[in-house]
Amino acid sequence: MNSGDEEDVQKSLLKNGLQKQLDEFQMLSAIFCNAGELQVDDYSCLDNLSGYINGEIDRLDTKLDYRFDLPLLPDQKVQILVELPHLYPALEMPRIVIRSSVIPRDQERMLTSSIEQYIEQEVVERDEPYVYQVIGWIQDNFTELLLRTTGDKKEQQTGKRPVAEHEPIVFERLWIYSHHLKSKTKRQTIIKTARDLKLSGFSRPGKPAIICVEGQQTDTQEFWRTIKPLKWQKIQIKFNETETVGDEKEMAALRHFEAGFREELFCEMDEDSDTEDQPMSMSLFMKFLEKHSCGYIKKELFGFQNANDAPIS
Repeated sequence: MNSGDEEDVQKSLLKNGLQKQLDEFQMLSAIFCNAGELQVDDYSCLDNLSGYINGEIDRLDTKLDYRFDLPLLPDQKVQILVELPHLYPALEMPRIVIRSSVIPRDQERMLTSSIEQYIEQEVVERDEPYVYQVIGWIQDNFTELLLRTTGDKKEQQTGKRPVAEHEPIVFERLWIYSHHLKSKTKRQTIIKTARDLKLSGFSRPGKPAIICVEGQQTDTQEFWRTIKPLKWQKIQIKFNETETVGDEKEMAALRHFEAGFREELFCEMDEDSDTEDQPMSMSLFMKFLEKHSCGYIKKELFGFQNANDAPIS
């Protein structure tokens, strides 16, 4: 088999898997049909996958991800986030994460590990989609899963120093610098992860890429653990700021980006223009920093203190 034939076979396998993802999502939409039970943040991803399968476009710009909002706790809905890699179901496992305001982050990570273990041990036939099987298992066993992971958490704490009844809350702001950020999949992962973790801040794609997230330290560090393994030419935490606070109200007062997490471009172009490959306007970026009381960070990011010292964009 020559390289051209091999490439055609790989493309055919990829399209077959993507079609199975779309078919499974359609089935799930019919089952979880009550308002808000199954949601997709960006429905254009469905068009992108369909266009690739039908040969209308040549590249995939995104992955299929969606979330369930299910009443798994008394008077409390629980989010189940599903992210499907392109080679699911045959060659890659889905990322399935449980999120709830009443479940601590470390316990959420244990629940994620339990889900991965279930897939590895119990899902024998992986040529066909199995998200529905996993969601059904979570629904049937959620109470037991919570008890089990609570027990695991207590075991991990055995032998450690006593934990104070009211652990202090640590607020953290991370300034992350990357050589560049262009991938739409990566950009969507950054936005989605930050919002899922209730972080505020911004992401500036392009070259260079700058990301700022702020919130509870357990969540900012979870954000960093999530995006760091993505393929980067270079990425690093340039600067981090921490402060211990007494409660959520004090932490909210420290946030500089009250509107939540957004992607910002800082390009001096018309709104209809393609801004992804345009250089960042340093003057717009400096004004943005000053507006959000972050002017002090320009020295840490770029090594200069005044906007007049900035390189011309």
